Order: sequence, then C-alpha cells, then structure tokens
Amino acid sequence: MQLGGKAKTLDGDRTQLRRHEPGNYRLYAEWYGDPEIWHLTSWAATPLGRSAVRRLFEEREMSTTDDSFAIHIKGEEEPVGVISLMNLSEANASADLSVIVGHPDDRNRGLGAEAIERILRYAFGDLGLNRVGLSVFAFNGTAISTYERLGFQHEGRLRRAVKRADGFHDAILMSVLRDEWTPPSS
Repeated sequence: MQLGGKAKTLDGDRTQLRRHEPGNYRLYAEWYGDPEIWHLTSWAATPLGRSAVRRLFEEREMSTTDDSFAIHIKGEEEPVGVISLMNLSEANASADLSVIVGHPDDRNRGLGAEAIERILRYAFGDLGLNRVGLSVFAFNGTAISTYERLGFQHEGRLRRAVKRADGFHDAILMSVLRDEWTPPSS
C-alpha cells in the first residue's frame, strides 16, 4: 500500500475524483453544516461550523491514514460531494469509507454510487486493500440500498449508537472484501 504516491485524480464515467482545493472548503462548510446531511451522516453532536470543516480538511490533506477526494461531475469545477478512505491501515490492508453528496439536486443521480465504485477500484487495485468498511445509520435506507447494490455486506449493528431529536438509532456496520467485490463493467 503506497500512500506516499497518492493519486491526484480518479476518473469514472461521469465523475472525476480530485484532490481537495482550499477554495472548496467554503462549499464543504455549507454541506457539513447542513442539518439534513448532519442527520443522515454525522456522528458529531451538531452540524460542523466553518472553522471545524476547514480544520477537518486541512488535517485530511496532511494525514497518512486518510485518502480524501472531492467528487466532481466531469468537466465541472465545483464539486458535488466528498469521498474518503479513512483510518487506512497498512497492517490490516483495510480502510473505512466516508461519502456525502452535498446539494439535494445532485443526490439520487448515481453520482455517489459511481464515486464509490471508483474509490473501491482504487482501494483494492492501487492501494492493495483487502477490506473497506463503513457505518450507516439504520434510518438511512437509501444509502443502505446503494451500499448493498455495490457489494457491501451487513456485518453488525451498533445498537442505539446515535442520538437524534426523536431518540436513539442503530448504526449498521457494512463492508466489502476485495475477493467478493465485482468491478462494474466499463
């Protein structure tokens, strides 16, 4: 696993994953501060503020255990989301997946799914990982269906692990292994 030679871009059919540019942190702050995105994806107690988001992405860029990209529609300058391999472990050939698609108009268009397919190809091929895992909140049925379609298997449940205004909810643990993942035919 060679993180020192991180890929600059990863191309999909409709999307391109690019390294983060500080000029996009303003947009990321809008997404990570959005109550709906926070509700669906975040373990934090509240949506993140602008300075916390800037710090998060500055730390990701310096990290040896995170490999993070902006999701762009090919040919467009403004990103539509963020996708990351977090907690990269060379010893265990594993990582955790994190993905958000920011604007509601960009969701349910297959952009996130294509970005996940592309980062899995990178994880299993270029980085030589054996396992990519994730956690998803049980009430996020759309995300769970997407992960299942992409080959992720259910492997556990963290009971009442996340608190929201209406009470506590389970988090579902899922993963996909290199030898069970089937790359999409291009």
